[in-house]
Amino acid sequence: MSAVITDVDPISTVSEGLGQDLAAVVDVGSNSVRLVVFEGPSRGRLPIFNEKVLCGLGRSLNETGRLDEKGVERAVLALKRFSALIQRMGVAQVDNVATAAVRDAADGDAFVDRVRREVGIELRVLTGKEEAIMAGYGVLASLPNVKGLVGDLGGGSLELVELKNGRIGRTATLPLGPLRLEGIADPVALRRHVDDSLGSVDWLPGMRGQPLYVVGGGWRSLARVHMAQTDYPLHIIDNYTVEPDVIREISRVLSRQSRNSLQRLAGVSSRRVDTLPHAAFALRRLLKIAAPDKVVFSAHGLREGLLFDRLTATEKKRDPLLESCRAMAERENRFAIVDQELFDWMSPVFEGESADDARLRSVACLLSDVGWRVHPDYRDQQAFRRVLRAPFPAIDHAGRALVALAVLWRYRSNHDEGLVTAIKRLLTEEQIELAQKIGLALRLAHTLTGGTAGALHNAELTVDDGALTLTLGPAIADLNGETVLRRLEALAKAMGSASAIKLRD
Repeated sequence: MSAVITDVDPISTVSEGLGQDLAAVVDVGSNSVRLVVFEGPSRGRLPIFNEKVLCGLGRSLNETGRLDEKGVERAVLALKRFSALIQRMGVAQVDNVATAAVRDAADGDAFVDRVRREVGIELRVLTGKEEAIMAGYGVLASLPNVKGLVGDLGGGSLELVELKNGRIGRTATLPLGPLRLEGIADPVALRRHVDDSLGSVDWLPGMRGQPLYVVGGGWRSLARVHMAQTDYPLHIIDNYTVEPDVIREISRVLSRQSRNSLQRLAGVSSRRVDTLPHAAFALRRLLKIAAPDKVVFSAHGLREGLLFDRLTATEKKRDPLLESCRAMAERENRFAIVDQELFDWMSPVFEGESADDARLRSVACLLSDVGWRVHPDYRDQQAFRRVLRAPFPAIDHAGRALVALAVLWRYRSNHDEGLVTAIKRLLTEEQIELAQKIGLALRLAHTLTGGTAGALHNAELTVDDGALTLTLGPAIADLNGETVLRRLEALAKAMGSASAIKLRD
């Protein structure tokens, strides 16, 4: 039985190719045409190529009912390039989809026919319901089992999706994309149009007090503005969480800014200047009706939802964070020391930990050797930055900071401050102490074993009567040494314990 239930069938279309580990999505939207290529395990795919062209297909839709003529030409050229790239990469799995502009335009079918003839791509034009479901899937792909409201703002439409503990609930598609709102010059008429559209969704007021998961480039710009204004140390949009009142005020200010003012504002891309005021206005009105308890920005939407749609029920239940980290570890670790071996060996130090802390410790074990290729003088900082900024799904910013600090301590106890100090702002003192203990335990394990598998089965770490003891079996007694003792003492000090090494007969 599927972990996520809806009343629609999978909508993916497949192109044959050679890159069996690669999947791609060609997304023909109302404002942009984009190609994203993903690699990795089916449940934890990461983007390795991402290119978009702002074509503005839906720019003239309000006035003419047809696709923008110049936008059509730009889109066809972009799709020819994307098709050629897909062939050269040998991508095995390709989803080619079009959304609101092509769906609503009188000449949408003619555009699809032209793309088929000139490019050789068969576009699947999603219905509004399908587009909404895929947006919901995209959030669930990164955040399994959550509940709340998804709002996905594209250039031509706004999709609303109810999430009910990992399942798709009710959906709505509204003509509230910025390109559709640009033609309404009168502020009173604009507010009436937006409020009437949102008011037509009778189930929306019932979502009050639940999280709002925000998807779409226009709305992500608001997160970037807030990051710039607060000097936030981690410029990653996914899982960036902000109080609703803060986003409501930013939306109010941005919706009233002139083009020149927006161009001077840190965090606003020049590509978003024209559409940002209307995107901000739509979010402000949605916040008024939905009244969420928090706003969570998501980097995962329709494209990731299409990949999620392909998965089996078993694959959907896997943890996307652990799957993507495990794939990275398999590619880059030196000697294939097994993460479960590390995790189990150090567990006595973390007795009584929560399930969430155990999950982050497992991630740190998987990523504990990612810095080995770098010069020794830079391994700690390089590994820290790489883990902190990797495009992993299903981890919040505090979790990223904790794991990155743990990997930093795995490589060196004394480190430069700089970014590290800034990142510690995201954590409590207890979380910083936990990261230190995880990192020092990893450092002890890697020092003792040289990163090789199997040795830890002959080494026991115990905590008893305020003392941390490392007991070595006969098979690895020769691995003992002064460096191992120093690593053990460092971990014990972080725990407030004494330490000892014992040899077992």
